[in-house]
Amino acid sequence: MSQYIVLSKIKIQNANSIAGFTWGFPAITQFLGFTHALSRKISSQYNGEYDTEFSGCMVVANQVDNKVYQPRAYGDFEFLQSRNPPVLEKNKNYSPSPPIIEEGKLNTTVSLVIELSQSLDLTTDEVKKLEQKINSLCHVMRIAGGSVIDIGAIKLFSATTEADKTKQLARIKRLCMPGFVLLDRSEYLAEHTTNLAKVTSDQLQPFQAWLDFSALKAVATAKLTENQNEVDERTAADWHYQKKPFDGYLVPLMTGYKAISEIYPAGQVDDVRDPDTPTRFVEAVHSVGEWFSLHRVKQLNDFIWRYYHEGDWYLCKQNSNDSKDEKLIQPLDTTDESQQLNIEDLVHSLF
Repeated sequence: MSQYIVLSKIKIQNANSIAGFTWGFPAITQFLGFTHALSRKISSQYNGEYDTEFSGCMVVANQVDNKVYQPRAYGDFEFLQSRNPPVLEKNKNYSPSPPIIEEGKLNTTVSLVIELSQSLDLTTDEVKKLEQKINSLCHVMRIAGGSVIDIGAIKLFSATTEADKTKQLARIKRLCMPGFVLLDRSEYLAEHTTNLAKVTSDQLQPFQAWLDFSALKAVATAKLTENQNEVDERTAADWHYQKKPFDGYLVPLMTGYKAISEIYPAGQVDDVRDPDTPTRFVEAVHSVGEWFSLHRVKQLNDFIWRYYHEGDWYLCKQNSNDSKDEKLIQPLDTTDESQQLNIEDLVHSLF
């Protein structure tokens, strides 16, 4: 039996917009962090009444509104900033003035499909009771650093047979649409990095490959005159948008962390949040993802992000498949095929 808890249309205010080198949407680690925290609260507050864990989640973006402004036409967008603490009327002449702590925030509406590690055998009344408990907990928790303003619906879905799974998927789509689901495309980055290695020996190949997915680039085509054979600084040119290495709505992602220190025993590092837990310093790991319309999803399980840990790597990843486009997504009118590499090969090539 497969079971999922759907948190539909969660309205979040002032969530984190900056994730590592990227901005515009919270990191996957923040949604999995919320899922893990919710699982621990359910387990601790209800004394083992629910013998299961929330092992992962699928992220669906319904609406995103970054708090930015454009100071001039064709200029870069900048985050709206505020003084923290704010300047009050009674101390507006205070010197020095309160600082501006630079931070990026957004208001967003997302839907989370949370996977249960073990199925629960509950009656109809017990299911409603569980949904009410989750609703109460979510309203006093943070998601990606933002406050939960409202939740459209919370539903527990169960399926045993293939026919049940088809109905389950259809019902979940109805609750979460319209929206876009985030798909791991780390294999695109790995393949593009390999292609760059064939034409250049630059040590920054992985970073340059990643920038090809995250930067807007244009190339110039020189317009030579009749008597001109070589390009010079006065030569006119036509500028054209340079496509990304692969088709699709591709975006840069932060997908986890890599350790940069040894594990220090509990209490050895000062001023940590939890002095009773061993401490390790890490840096962010970046990859590539793709936004897909939710109506194209065929298999729910393979869009679930889960924790993965091996050695120095602490990652969020989805199931690896030899032919992800064919198995997980309803195909469009295309015959393009892409090489698939696992995320371990990707992250080791980045450092």
